[in-house]
Amino acid sequence: QQQQQQQQEYGQLQQQQQQPSSHQQAPPQQQAPPPQQAGGPSGAGGGADARLVLEKCTACMNKAEEVVLRSPQLLNASLSSLPQGHDLAQLIMQARLLVAQSPAREEAGVAYAQKLCRRLYDGGKFARCQLGVEWITASLASINDVAKRVSKEVTTWIAFSDNDRRLNKDMTVALVNSRVLQLNSPDYVREMVKLMDMGRNQPAVDFFVGLLSHSLVDKRAITTADCVGLLEALTKIAQATRGKPSDPVIRLLEEARGLARSGAQAVPQPGVDAKAKQMLAGAAPPQAAQAGKAKEAPDPPGLREQVQFALEKWVLQIQSNDDRGVLQFMQNLLDQGWLKGDDITDRFFRISVEVCADRCTQQLADASMQGIAYVQIDALSKLVLMLVRYLEEWNRSTTLTKQSLLNKALATTVRVMHAHHKERKTAFNQKPFHRLLMRLLLDLTDAMPEAMIFSFADALQACQPRLVSGFSFAWLELVSHRSLMPRLLHAKASKGWTAFHRLMISLFKYMEPYLRNADTPEPIKLLYKGTLRVLLVLLHDFPEFLCEYHFSFCDAIPPSCIQLRNLILSAFPRQMVLPDPFTPQLNIDLLPEITKPPAILSPFTQALAASPLRPELDKFLKGRGANAFLSSLQQHLLLPSQAETAAAGTRYNTPLINSLVLYTAAHAISQNAATGGPQGGKDAVTRGPSMEVLRKLCRDLDTEGRYLMLNAIANQLRFPNSHTHYFSCVLLALFQQASDHLIEREQITRVLIERLIVNKPHPWGLLITFIELIKNPTYDLWRHDFVRSSREIEQLFQSVARFCLTQHSGGQGGAAGEEAGMTAAKG
Repeated sequence: QQQQQQQQEYGQLQQQQQQPSSHQQAPPQQQAPPPQQAGGPSGAGGGADARLVLEKCTACMNKAEEVVLRSPQLLNASLSSLPQGHDLAQLIMQARLLVAQSPAREEAGVAYAQKLCRRLYDGGKFARCQLGVEWITASLASINDVAKRVSKEVTTWIAFSDNDRRLNKDMTVALVNSRVLQLNSPDYVREMVKLMDMGRNQPAVDFFVGLLSHSLVDKRAITTADCVGLLEALTKIAQATRGKPSDPVIRLLEEARGLARSGAQAVPQPGVDAKAKQMLAGAAPPQAAQAGKAKEAPDPPGLREQVQFALEKWVLQIQSNDDRGVLQFMQNLLDQGWLKGDDITDRFFRISVEVCADRCTQQLADASMQGIAYVQIDALSKLVLMLVRYLEEWNRSTTLTKQSLLNKALATTVRVMHAHHKERKTAFNQKPFHRLLMRLLLDLTDAMPEAMIFSFADALQACQPRLVSGFSFAWLELVSHRSLMPRLLHAKASKGWTAFHRLMISLFKYMEPYLRNADTPEPIKLLYKGTLRVLLVLLHDFPEFLCEYHFSFCDAIPPSCIQLRNLILSAFPRQMVLPDPFTPQLNIDLLPEITKPPAILSPFTQALAASPLRPELDKFLKGRGANAFLSSLQQHLLLPSQAETAAAGTRYNTPLINSLVLYTAAHAISQNAATGGPQGGKDAVTRGPSMEVLRKLCRDLDTEGRYLMLNAIANQLRFPNSHTHYFSCVLLALFQQASDHLIEREQITRVLIERLIVNKPHPWGLLITFIELIKNPTYDLWRHDFVRSSREIEQLFQSVARFCLTQHSGGQGGAAGEEAGMTAAKG
């Protein structure tokens, strides 16, 4: 009877459905309204306010659709690829604030969610593109944070929708990963069980197997606790199936049982995590949000006091050096049910970290107590170590494994850190968390070396400076610690390179807005010095890492950080012996390495692939494109909105320029190699479509765009390889061919010389190119007026030229001559 009543209500609501929006007209049966309409018991005033908020929120949705559809390059983009402060982010936050400030918050939120769901399933162009789907689901998740009924209403609506909507995998996955669709809702489970019909509806069974395999097993966006009802239904289907059940169902159930036993937690998805960090600027990060959710459910009465007492007892126990007493204490923890791997275990670790961090902070503030401030922090680290070390002796009493136990300890520490940082702001003290993570790193190095390293890398990624700025200095020390950085970079098959690359990119992206401006705060200056030291260590001990990720590093570093970039570009493989660039009559065309392309692990085509420029560029490089492509090339390199321009600090899409320059050159080099032609030199750079693209950019871009383009070329002047050779010839050819464009020659010279006047090291390819420019009479550098535009500029050029030419002629050679030249250049 209850089910019939719900279906009757749903039928009535479909008949009462409002007309579709003016943008997308569709027959009433194709619209998908949630089961409850806006309006209700809040009264006339509340209903009027909800309608007003709904109108404004709908305007935000229509504006977002207009922004996406008017920019073709956004259709295949994702929220995570857009810069912070983008117009789409502002529209999400604007609608969220409208609902949050409304007196009829729940009513307005449900009404707006209804509009969003219609647009999601209306079949329009906005709902068919990736960015449109991500924006709608992010908006639903954002509204659900302030209007708690939204998730319930959306779930109920989908449960009673037609099969086309219930079995739409792309939309369902997006809603599940954004935590809007509740797979454990009784209504949803009941209707889906009926839909599967004990396995007789095979398409429905395949749909849910695919859904759970993706969201639960592959992406870990949800846990087994989030889909217990569906797993039980699939288990019954597997048991009731005559003969052998299908392999996908068996594999899914086995994977789910393994996840349940290991206590695996949901992990933030790249898209969802990026939306929380980049798009919803100002919102709490995912880990902080999880910490907030843990606090919403109150702890059992007396639990905090029990945990605090247990910690104090543990401190006394380890000070007694009684191994039997230590093991007995851990057995007592098991007997009390605190280490079974369930929700109580999470609470135990969270309360332990909170108590230890608070006690440490209080004692650090008291000069008389600073000597014992870290006693409880060290004791907690010792407890985790002992639990991991003796896991085999008591693993029958818990579902935890060594890895899941460590993950729980690290994840809890990060969540508490986020919560403290959000609550205390400038009063946040990083020392307790730094000490705890450092002790865990040192204590657990021998207990579980391989798995531990990647767990620590993930934990540090979750508390990176962009998320917890007050932890920046401690974070950099942990990242560069001898127990972490070398182990990551020495991992088998270079598995740790990706994790460490991600950490370094996070650091560069945090500092970029500050380093972009000349007025840098003192804390950022200190962080910058620390970063330089880390890069020096990498340059000395792990040069291949810098070589193969140089592109993405240069993408994240602003053009003003010349020395930082020089450190990265000066790296060369350890087995290579660099020819002395100051050798007289050095012919780089004869070097054996000059024909070999360098290894690049950075996805340097990513920005280009997300742009509509790529297909037309490929046609042009293959000789099938029209000249109209070159005339429109400049417009493709501009950022589409003022918000993106303000966030990036430039009108140009710098990553796209970097990607375009390297992709164009790589195409020319590969074509020359395939046809047996030269890979560098005058013949390779003065003809062909690749050079036409670079020449067109150099001549048509304004001063700002040309500077970025020339920087992209100079970023490839590194150790001897085919790219260095090609781009060196390109720069010299552009300088020679710019007869009627003096500003081009001045900017080319500026890009080279500003990289030489900073302290060593200097990239080998940069020195080779500049020496050729100043000593070869073909380019006649010294006749140009910009060399003598002022006395200071002229002295600067003479100092750098004296340094290069003195080394080249063998006059004052060696380190003494180089040092003298650099001193003169600085003066």
